[in-house]
Amino acid sequence: MAAKMSHDELLKPTLHVEALLKASPPAPHINQEICAALAERLKEDYETVTIGQRLNGFDGMKHCALLLEVEIADYTGPEHKTGYFDLQNNQLDVQAYSLTSDDTPDTRRTIDQTSADEVPKTRILTLPHSFLNEAWTSLVFDDNLPARLLRYLVRMLSMMSQPGLNLSTFNWNRLCLLHGPPGSGKSTLCRALSQKLSIRLGNVLPNAILVEINANAMLSKYFGESGKLIGGTFERIHSMAQSRSTLVCVVIDEVETIASLRSKSTSGSECNDGLRATNQLLTSLDRLRNLPNIIVICTSNLIDAIDSAFLDRVDIKQLIPAPSPAAIYNIFRSCISELVRSSLVDSSKPATPPPPPSTPPNRTTRATNNNKSKKRKLAPARTDPEPASSSSVDSSWSVVSQPEIIPTFSEMKVKYESQPASPACRIWLLAQRCHGLSGRTLRRLPILGLAMYTWGGLVDLEEAVAALEAAVEQELMVVKGGT
Repeated sequence: MAAKMSHDELLKPTLHVEALLKASPPAPHINQEICAALAERLKEDYETVTIGQRLNGFDGMKHCALLLEVEIADYTGPEHKTGYFDLQNNQLDVQAYSLTSDDTPDTRRTIDQTSADEVPKTRILTLPHSFLNEAWTSLVFDDNLPARLLRYLVRMLSMMSQPGLNLSTFNWNRLCLLHGPPGSGKSTLCRALSQKLSIRLGNVLPNAILVEINANAMLSKYFGESGKLIGGTFERIHSMAQSRSTLVCVVIDEVETIASLRSKSTSGSECNDGLRATNQLLTSLDRLRNLPNIIVICTSNLIDAIDSAFLDRVDIKQLIPAPSPAAIYNIFRSCISELVRSSLVDSSKPATPPPPPSTPPNRTTRATNNNKSKKRKLAPARTDPEPASSSSVDSSWSVVSQPEIIPTFSEMKVKYESQPASPACRIWLLAQRCHGLSGRTLRRLPILGLAMYTWGGLVDLEEAVAALEAAVEQELMVVKGGT
């Protein structure tokens, strides 16, 4: 009898590589040639890579003039503790893509809108789009949550697209519900997942669109009209998905608005129009089941207010909690790094120095055309690297890891937690105090602090952290006063 396969054995280790192209999408065969050439060059030039690493040095490769950026985007497979991935022992999934920018967030195509004064009920964005380019990197969650959800959804869509699969055999609706407290990042995560799906599945679904449904605009003041609006919207979505080469990602924020408890609607406390709206939504979702290129991602702050029949159709129910202290630290870290990058904060003034390093800095060998056997070993990517002095680097080695403006959470715990005056430790103390605040509030505080507690002009890192401390203090006073 064959031994039962473990969970890890079911996962084939794969490194996902994303190649951003300069121009508009080339012909499919050019895309394939770029992906094949990149996979070959990576295995020739690199021994190990890390997630988030941006690579260069592809001169001479076929179609290299089209390349704008190459990134090791993600890893799918058994748990990997070191963070360094051997290219010889992992599959490579290379996807080449270009960003569209013909629409802006305010001028997206709309459907179900009959006049300029009417609130758009549905908005459409071509994917992948430049507006959503940084959405994925802005996400800060514990337990690698976005990557896990992406893997689930990619696998779900891939299996349902299997030729010859009888979809009616399975009760699989490709319906995902993200629920949790307000401001936890659910809406941003939905859009970021849609963008990533359009890239990850680009080889099988070369076209992709994002359809955002304004659930509140679906409720009409006229009796019986809400159900018609929902039915008409999904009819158009159904038509969009008739092209099986097009991925249709439907996002519904606050889905409880049109999927409320029908028992409440029939109790006499509400108009029966809510019952009609929920019934129409359920009917419309059932009609989408036989289209394997559609996925619906919903958010809700009030999962208890959602009808049980809708919840029964949901394949993935994922709680999105309020950020943990570790996640809050990383949110503040990313915000301050962006303030430095945009020249609102000056990081040139040295902060509290870290303890002397016990080991030399990570280095990488430089591959040359004359010595192909000398492959590169990459150190983890850095958000804000500082250029190394030419006098400190010889002709055969280059430093690829530099101190962070604000160190990573793990580095802070090792090097700075015992230094209460350091910016990193002060931010960690703030993160612990802010536990329970929403992600929306947390991302407002660093720039709000600069606006309220500095006099203008360029401030240094110490002043930026002090301003953040003042903003946090003020926010906590308001929160406690409200409770």
